[in-house]
Amino acid sequence: MNHLTQWFDDYTATFLTGVEKNDRNITLKRDHTQRVRTESRFLADELGLDSRLARLADIAALFHDIGRFEQYRRFHTFADDHSTDHARLGHDILNEQECLQNLPPDDAALIKRVVLYHNRAFLPDNESGECLFLTRLLRDADKLDIWFVVTSYYAEMKHKRNTTIELGLPDIPGISDKIHESLMNRTVVLKEHMQNLNDFKLLQVGWVFDLNFAPAIQRLDAMGYLQMIKGALPDDPRIDEIYDNISRYIREKIG
Repeated sequence: MNHLTQWFDDYTATFLTGVEKNDRNITLKRDHTQRVRTESRFLADELGLDSRLARLADIAALFHDIGRFEQYRRFHTFADDHSTDHARLGHDILNEQECLQNLPPDDAALIKRVVLYHNRAFLPDNESGECLFLTRLLRDADKLDIWFVVTSYYAEMKHKRNTTIELGLPDIPGISDKIHESLMNRTVVLKEHMQNLNDFKLLQVGWVFDLNFAPAIQRLDAMGYLQMIKGALPDDPRIDEIYDNISRYIREKIG
């Protein structure tokens, strides 16, 4: 893993420009990657993975957002809808850079597919069980750290705004009916239904319905991320209703 970590560090360092706004966002994604690796290792340990699967999960976590750096250089945003699919871009970069060439070919191909699928709303039906398992583990690890990132940001956003994190969404009152409906039905919120920053926060809350493994739900609950997001949302009976529904869901899953 050391040579892959070194490759990642060297590659992503090329995107640092000395411009504070740019470098802040590049560093955000570099740090995010390392924390996702930590979450992935935690889940791998909790799930009792063998050494090969745990290593593949770690490599997938290392490279899952490799497309984010080129995305930001080209488009100055992390919003896929306003730029390009960062997972597809990451898959293409892994092909171009050949940084996985020392892995067994089947394992390298597997990592690339996990990177490609990690941000999809729905996973393909025709993939191998191993690929789907690793993708689901990565998605859980990714969400756990994104919750850390956004709750840290919401705690300080009154003092320092970052429109890149907010995806440029307007900070206006209210929540969308479709967002409320999705969360009450315990389904994942679709990005195209977001109309404002409150909707984006509720989309993040709704990720709980897309967690795959009990240890991830337990970790989310223990860290209190959803309550932190609630503190950044307005007082609204419909939001209270959503949170009551989610609390019941979590209790059903982990007791």
